[in-house]
Amino acid sequence: MAALLNKLMKRDSDDACTLWGMLHIKIIQCTNLRNLDRLGIKNIKTIIGKDRDKSDPYVTAFLEDYRLLKTRHIDDDLDPKFNEDFYCPVGHCTKGITFCVSDKDLLRDESLGKYFLPVKELIQTVDDKDIEADSSLVKGDLKRVGLHKVVYLNKKKDHGTLEFFVEFIPVRMLGKTMEVPGTYFTQTNGNSVKLYMNADDDGSSPLVKFGNDGKVWEPPRLWRDIYDAICNAKTFVYMVGWSIDTDQYLLRGDELEEARATGKYNPQIGPLLKQKAEENVTVNLMQWDDYSSGVMFPGEFVILLISCCSFSMIQPTSNQPYANTTLFYFFLRNDEDI
Repeated sequence: MAALLNKLMKRDSDDACTLWGMLHIKIIQCTNLRNLDRLGIKNIKTIIGKDRDKSDPYVTAFLEDYRLLKTRHIDDDLDPKFNEDFYCPVGHCTKGITFCVSDKDLLRDESLGKYFLPVKELIQTVDDKDIEADSSLVKGDLKRVGLHKVVYLNKKKDHGTLEFFVEFIPVRMLGKTMEVPGTYFTQTNGNSVKLYMNADDDGSSPLVKFGNDGKVWEPPRLWRDIYDAICNAKTFVYMVGWSIDTDQYLLRGDELEEARATGKYNPQIGPLLKQKAEENVTVNLMQWDDYSSGVMFPGEFVILLISCCSFSMIQPTSNQPYANTTLFYFFLRNDEDI
């Protein structure tokens, strides 16, 4: 295995190497960034009444054309503190990592500076001295390497600094697991997974028999299952959606009328989630957020959350009765914002 890795990791040129494993990168902060929002040009932020006099920085990092990460942008700050961690699986032939600091704008983002980290700083192999300290090591194997740097952008002091930590973990050190590192929730086993092809079944699906004993296939009912799952939740409800309509009913026909008349829980999404929150069930909603939802079109959601006996929702035009508690913010960004 060591021979194979050494062959893969050989220098493809004087500067390029193959990185195979995991990159853990933490973007810590920037200091003394240039102020691109004070160049005497009246930009679109001034026109729409959101004038700022400082840059709105964010950081990206690339292996050649492959983007490894993008931080959030921080408004009006020349000394932004990010403290964001990223875990990036890699298997790339590259000369190094390019860190880019940019100023976010509504029309076109501008570069505040770059820094290039040569890949050779991340590639180190076990030598005789390492084996003397740890006899279990094999000479020539790749080592786990971590670097903490504070660098000048564009190699110029007046362009400000970027502080980051980067760690390369060779593939041989990674556990054989499907678990994705750095996520909100750890991997769990034995989960119930069900596939759906329709939102609900109105009884018109064809009769399908299978097996030697003539079993009849029953189409799964997405909306009904969602309703039952929320009603039965005891601790936590977590919902992610492109667009979540709180006025939508999860039941139809006779089931809807029965739930309205005698059911414990409201079949309408908004009131149902509010009921569960009032039962001390923590309910979190993550809503897709981009310029086409919530900003340009006021009917879309801006912020959604229910948490610990509270149901918090902000919408520009409707469902204001829900917007009366402490706010927490959860967003899903599209590819341009990630």
